[in-house]
Amino acid sequence: MLIKTVLALTDGSQNSRNALQYAVEICHKFDADLHILSVIEDMPSYINLEVGAEFMANIQETIKNEVVTCSGYCETSGIKCTGELRHGIPYEEIVAYAEEIDADLIVMSTHGHTGLSHILLGSVAEKIVRHAPCPVLTTRLGAKNWDIPECEG
Repeated sequence: MLIKTVLALTDGSQNSRNALQYAVEICHKFDADLHILSVIEDMPSYINLEVGAEFMANIQETIKNEVVTCSGYCETSGIKCTGELRHGIPYEEIVAYAEEIDADLIVMSTHGHTGLSHILLGSVAEKIVRHAPCPVLTTRLGAKNWDIPECEG
């Protein structure tokens, strides 16, 4: 088995950070490159534009900082890493990005962040497993409790 490109998904939750730890370890073992992706769903049309725009800006800033933190952690771990933030339907964007980078493996948690559950949910994990162009490693809720220290980005 040859793994050269790993895609890890993050949403800022401890669960996704645990999954990232698995991705980092796999990259070390296979000398693989790591791509970190987070997807933010577009704001539903029924949300008040003024309130919704501020809410979405806050989420985007939070997730952008998370991608930077995770990328910084990977680089200090000696892993070549690329961070990406996309907007759209999560599973579609994830599958499309995996195809774009020719991912050999996707690593993700099965459940995302409470309060940001629209970004990465169990149902999204299921869709990714069914549509991904490569194998998917899912880590479950309550897996090893590793943490990623905050890094300056």
